[in-house]
Amino acid sequence: MNEGAPMMYGGGGCGYGGAGVFVLAGQERQSRHYPLDVLQVLGGAAPAPASTRRAPRKERPPRDPRDATAFGYDSDDSSLSSNASGSNKSSEKEGTSRSSERVGSAGGGWGGWGVRGGEWRGRRERRDTRPRHRIAPERYLNAAYPFQVKFTPDELLNGSEWDTLSQEIWEKFVKSQQTEETFRKKMNLWRYLYITIKSIFPRYGLYVVGSTMSGFGLDSSDMDLCLYVRPVDNLEPRAHALLHLNYILSYIKSFDPNAELIQAKVPILKFRDARNGLQIDLNCNNVVGIRNTNLLYGFSTMDWRVRPLVALMKLWAQAHNINDARQRTLSSYSLTLMVIQFLQCGTVPAVLPRVWQAGCGGWEALRGTNRFTLAELFLHLLRYYAEFPWDKMAVSVRLGRPVAVAECRCARAHKNDPHQWKLLCVEEPFDLTNTARSVYDPDEFERIVRTFRLAHQRLAATRRLADAWPQQAPAAAPLR
Repeated sequence: MNEGAPMMYGGGGCGYGGAGVFVLAGQERQSRHYPLDVLQVLGGAAPAPASTRRAPRKERPPRDPRDATAFGYDSDDSSLSSNASGSNKSSEKEGTSRSSERVGSAGGGWGGWGVRGGEWRGRRERRDTRPRHRIAPERYLNAAYPFQVKFTPDELLNGSEWDTLSQEIWEKFVKSQQTEETFRKKMNLWRYLYITIKSIFPRYGLYVVGSTMSGFGLDSSDMDLCLYVRPVDNLEPRAHALLHLNYILSYIKSFDPNAELIQAKVPILKFRDARNGLQIDLNCNNVVGIRNTNLLYGFSTMDWRVRPLVALMKLWAQAHNINDARQRTLSSYSLTLMVIQFLQCGTVPAVLPRVWQAGCGGWEALRGTNRFTLAELFLHLLRYYAEFPWDKMAVSVRLGRPVAVAECRCARAHKNDPHQWKLLCVEEPFDLTNTARSVYDPDEFERIVRTFRLAHQRLAATRRLADAWPQQAPAAAPLR
């Protein structure tokens, strides 16, 4: 995830789907109440200028059917293309003399049901009178991608004994970071899914969240999407999410028959875009993901060392098989929060501020005073969590320091469950849940801590990055 350019693309007919601000480098930012730079939501249309007299609403002509093509995703279903673009191809072809016979046959979308002969026309006329908005302006989707690093910072090498290790870390980060090409593929897929879903469920909103937008994405990272539906008061949130994800599942299976709905505490619809090799995780109404994407985006832009350290932590954990929540180990989000808290309080002076310090002049005076190299920070990071008092303390980016597990259990939050705070605890900054609750098996917990400890010992001894990675057992001697 990251920040400096678009932080989030989104669209929808309710909730978060209103007009937003799309921030680019060099453009004026809107002031916000949050102390960090935040992502702005792109969706809907810009607000109309205030006026004392409202002009009569006029029906607009249909849009060009070519607009239905979503960045190369050409649908074989002509009705889908028509629905997505809002056009009525049959009306254009038949003319006004036969339009009444064709109502609802091709482009009415969800509101275009009707009966031939003009006996009943449904809601089509009312829908046609609404203003037509462009879904995702190309001037935004085609803006410069600011997250791919192509140049080596001057501060990377300082002539010390750490230069070789720092160079190894930087090269691994550059090779693994999310490229502009991958980002474009994800945005094209998002636009295609948005058009398809909106043509069937007009009130749904669809948002890109997670590492794709925060600056912490790897080129192999999954794409996280949030489906937003207006909550229902008398329906439990998880049941509500499962209901709507099941609606979407039947349409997703049209291009990925292996799509799977995982009925976890936060239900996830997992599917794959085989054309571009993208793995997608779609949740419903888990809007905390929008908020923490904003937060991580702000942190990723504060120091050039943050993104390489997060990327290296993920790669290192993947190599040791401790980066999979489904296998009772750590999620990528938990690993990211662990790196950020270390940079807040695990090194002196701090590399990153605590949240309440971010907008203070005192932090600006201290910013950049930490001169540790990438190599030193990664080594200290391994030691920090090898020695962390997991039995008593939890990681907290919200406070910028460890917090007592007992305090986390007592936190008054809607989603917080005291029983989820067990062996390894990482506080979610907004809903105050444990993002590492998947680590509940004592054996897996001990393996994670042991991995940190052994990797630190080997790296401190040799200062070779390969020694922090899993060590292959020597091949057995051939039998004679």
